Amino acid sequence: MRKKLAMIFALLLAVFTLTGCWYGEIGVDTVFDTKAGGGTRTIVLDVMDDTLSTTPIPNPDDPEGVESKGAVINNKHITGGLPAIQTWLEENAPDFITVEAMTTDGYHRYFTMTYTFDDFDDFLDKYELLVDLSPTMDWDDFDAEDKPTWTCSGSTCTFSESKDIVNATMDWAVDGIYNDIYNADDLTGYVTKNDISVLANYTLTIGEEEYEELQHFDPAAVDGDGTGKMIYVTSPTLELSGELPMSTGIIVLIVAGVVVVAGGVVVLVLFLGKKKVAA
Repeated sequence: MRKKLAMIFALLLAVFTLTGCWYGEIGVDTVFDTKAGGGTRTIVLDVMDDTLSTTPIPNPDDPEGVESKGAVINNKHITGGLPAIQTWLEENAPDFITVEAMTTDGYHRYFTMTYTFDDFDDFLDKYELLVDLSPTMDWDDFDAEDKPTWTCSGSTCTFSESKDIVNATMDWAVDGIYNDIYNADDLTGYVTKNDISVLANYTLTIGEEEYEELQHFDPAAVDGDGTGKMIYVTSPTLELSGELPMSTGIIVLIVAGVVVVAGGVVVLVLFLGKKKVAA
């Protein structure tokens, strides 16, 4: 059985090596800027487009071209070409998500989606909706330790979520793109929807504190019979604590309360003074 699995793995590796198909690399950037848990999440899909390059795009797992891994060829695997991803996102993203205009830098195409949340309850509502948009999983499939949490003690707030559930919030898009516009072409029978994208970068900001896991090439990492490959987000749990000031509204209430109390003290002093004089 092990020999059979090894042969299958070797065949898959050979297919990907020859074709040079490469993941859509997903980056998730989340900023919390209020103690109530309000903020912004930005999701960026980075796809290399071979039609934007006049020379073959080097395989990221073989940047020096010493292992004969195939050049990156992605455009033919999307019906209508890679820009069709932009159209699909604009037509299928939920209403609370803003799909930004597609941008390009060299041979990279960037597809960006953002959404804001007023507080952590709003964040959870949108998070759950995104997970439930997946045709293959839902919110109740995940344990409490996977789901996002937000706790504050004094001015210190802590956020946590699992890598698995972050991926689940994007499955609606990955599944839709795979089933609607992905064209396996010469990879037919070898590629599932789990093979077309990867959580490549993750950044979390709370106040002045930042946590990040960024993609990088590790020349010593084992890759099949050779070494050297891209390393993506690996931590099962993503967590950060940071200091956040009280919201302006709360500060105003506190100041107002102090003013009221101070005013009451002044009135009481004046009243007692008048009473003493009268006596």
